[in-house]
Amino acid sequence: MSTSGPCEVVTMASLLTKVIGMMLAFVIDPESAVSSSPCAQVRVPANTVHLGSSISATCILSDGCPLAQGRDVRVEWRLNGRHLPAGRPANQSARSYDVVVPSFTDARGDLICCVRTGTECQEVAGVTVQAGYLPSPPRNLSCVTNLTRPCTLTCEWTPGPDSLLPTAYTLHTEIRHLRTERKTYTLPEGVHTYTIPRVDFALFVETRISVAATNALGQTSSEALLLDPMENAQFDPPEVLQVWAEPQRPGCLKMQWKLSDHQAWVVNVAVNISLRATDNQHWTSAMKRMQNPFVPETVEQCGLLHGTEYRAQARVSYPPGPWSAWSKPLEGTTPDRGEPPPQPPQSRFPIIHRFSEGRLTSSTPAPTGRLTTWLKVLGEPSGMRSALLFWKPSDQFRANGRNVSYHVLLKWPPDRRHDVLCDTVHGHCAFSLPPGATRVCITASNSAGESVPMWVPAYRHTALDPVSGLSISPTGDNSLLVSWVAPNSTALVGFTVEWSPLSESGLISLSFGVAAKSESSFLITDEIEPYQPYKISVYSRYDEGIGAPRTVEAYTLEKAPSEAPQLQATVIRHTSVELTWDDIPLEHRNGIVSYTIYYWNEEDQAEAVRIKPTNRRLILKDLKPLSMYKVLIQASTDGGSRNGTVLTFKTEETDFWDIMMSAFLIGILLLLPISVASVVCFKKRKRLKMRLWPVVPDPANSSIRDWKDTGMLQKDSHRKQDIHEASPVNLSWFNLMDIPEKEDSEAEESCQPGSQKGGDTGHCPEVHPSPGGDPSPRDSVPYVTVVFTSPYRSQAQGPPQGYLRSESTQPLLGDEPSSPTPSQEGGAESGSFPECGGELCAHKGGCVSWGDFPMLGALEIHNADPLY
Repeated sequence: MSTSGPCEVVTMASLLTKVIGMMLAFVIDPESAVSSSPCAQVRVPANTVHLGSSISATCILSDGCPLAQGRDVRVEWRLNGRHLPAGRPANQSARSYDVVVPSFTDARGDLICCVRTGTECQEVAGVTVQAGYLPSPPRNLSCVTNLTRPCTLTCEWTPGPDSLLPTAYTLHTEIRHLRTERKTYTLPEGVHTYTIPRVDFALFVETRISVAATNALGQTSSEALLLDPMENAQFDPPEVLQVWAEPQRPGCLKMQWKLSDHQAWVVNVAVNISLRATDNQHWTSAMKRMQNPFVPETVEQCGLLHGTEYRAQARVSYPPGPWSAWSKPLEGTTPDRGEPPPQPPQSRFPIIHRFSEGRLTSSTPAPTGRLTTWLKVLGEPSGMRSALLFWKPSDQFRANGRNVSYHVLLKWPPDRRHDVLCDTVHGHCAFSLPPGATRVCITASNSAGESVPMWVPAYRHTALDPVSGLSISPTGDNSLLVSWVAPNSTALVGFTVEWSPLSESGLISLSFGVAAKSESSFLITDEIEPYQPYKISVYSRYDEGIGAPRTVEAYTLEKAPSEAPQLQATVIRHTSVELTWDDIPLEHRNGIVSYTIYYWNEEDQAEAVRIKPTNRRLILKDLKPLSMYKVLIQASTDGGSRNGTVLTFKTEETDFWDIMMSAFLIGILLLLPISVASVVCFKKRKRLKMRLWPVVPDPANSSIRDWKDTGMLQKDSHRKQDIHEASPVNLSWFNLMDIPEKEDSEAEESCQPGSQKGGDTGHCPEVHPSPGGDPSPRDSVPYVTVVFTSPYRSQAQGPPQGYLRSESTQPLLGDEPSSPTPSQEGGAESGSFPECGGELCAHKGGCVSWGDFPMLGALEIHNADPLY
């Protein structure tokens, strides 16, 4: 006894210590306790599975688990707090329990094994399982060589859709030289670009480059890119040294340029020279290959306008590589026709030369040719209207001089003075049109004279049928193809396409082009740059007006935004949060931007919400109260995506006043129909009472008693002697009821079946039995039915009225059936009650005393005229 006692105490104490230790571990760090619990362990085939696939798990209880000693064990499973159907023991003796999740749909789930102890379920072990997808292959892999010291090769790509699992990217290069060299570069998470140093690649050698994406489910690779790093070199902008006119070549200009100092060693470089008149938007281009890198190259461009100032710029590339950016523009002027050209500068590198004005010879003509115009009129035709006029030289236009100016006039009839609307050297003009003005004219002039006026109609109608199906597609880094569907109209004369960069404002940034009515597309090549947004509009032109514009925004080339917006949680509630953000600056969008909001809770349960590009506000609903959430905004274009910073917020606790307000609103909704029903019932209470409890009329309290007294009825007894056989017409009847003090035994006997007097069968009133059987004499309610048989005015004189007595005990609610007709009595002379000495007698039968009907005496029949 003394030996076993201490041992037993020690065992119970150790058991209690273990249980308390486990409970404290769960309270302090539940996740750590589950993973390090000595009581059990959970095994799964893999900790990462495909989203939506099935997963099985096994919970194995250890032999020393105090929760399983000396009792039947009941094991339950939980997944992220949700109870799972209990699995059958895989091996009862080994204390092994299985569970199968047919479809694992959580991105991250905690699978917990619990042991049921009474009313509580004690967690003993668990495992975390992640689910996702195989990574998508990276796309849009491209590499560019930078020849500026230090020389590098930069590659970038676009990741595929989110796999919901941590994904690592590696860049693989293979230099195919005398011996193949392979290198692998591991990138940090979330980085999708890498710069290869100069020592790891070779110029003028073919190199194979690819990107691999790897997560716990597997690996995918992008398409391999084969390139020569030199053919993908991005040069610095060249430097234009000078622009001057060639002697004895009035329509030509020469330009001298060179490469930057870091790239001067490169040979076989292509150069693109572009010239544009300062008052025109049309560029003239020329291309040439440079052979000697150590001598500045000179390019000559002819076929230019005389006496016109041009702006020249250049860009270079190593074919077939990308073009560099444009150089800074430099200006030069072609000489006028007939003016001695200036001598070229004598220095080796002459500076820009601007020709000074001088007196022209008489052989210099005025500007010739037509201008291409586009007039936009705004406002109502009845009032003053604002107008915008744009023009540019056509292919046939010749300025024939420098410093060409343009004049826009409003011409009136010959007796009125012409109004000058504007006088400018630019290609646009804004003015006001007075009421009644239908056209304006424009002329170009130089020092020699003025061109022939061109008439431009000012259309009165500005909202005619527009084009449809407008679409924009890039055809290169510096061109856009505009397509449309023409309206079905015979008055159509053509189309006007206008475009301008969204980053610039003002008339000077707007360009336009015209298309014939048979065309359905237009190629824009002037002033178009990649990663810049452009506003493009198409107008249909008619004989009497122009159509409404159709406008779209477009890019020639898109890339990931340069920055992402900053999220702000403006309103935080217990189950919702309102998020707002600002627009990305236009110069940093780099494409048409759309937004996606990602948010996840403390259990890493992630959700994604796609937002319309025009929205700048989002309300996340169905959140858990008093929980931490993280939210991220992603800005995306067709060229890539950029993530913003992660915003962390905590939802509020459920507010008491919110609960009270909800209960109050529910009470109002329930009380409102009840109140309406009560008001309706109160106003319609009489009708409702008649519907539910109909009132039975009481003839004893009726006003029929005040009609006539008994004396009046006896006074007019001579009028009733004409009553013959009753042939009732059911126009109306009156039921009078009273409880008699005694019964008429003779009347009872005379109405018995088979009784005869004088050999004739007497007529008795019809008696309706009560529903309960034959009533006692005390319960019977005798009453009489008065049937009027007088015809209407339009009918012949009918038989006299008849009076029928009834012993029925039914309530006076329905109509009493009329007295039987002669045809119903088989031709017998029944139903006629002659009067004999103050009594009503059946024909050849017994008589009924008027005393049996005390209330009938109050009824007086004045005459036998028809009733109305």
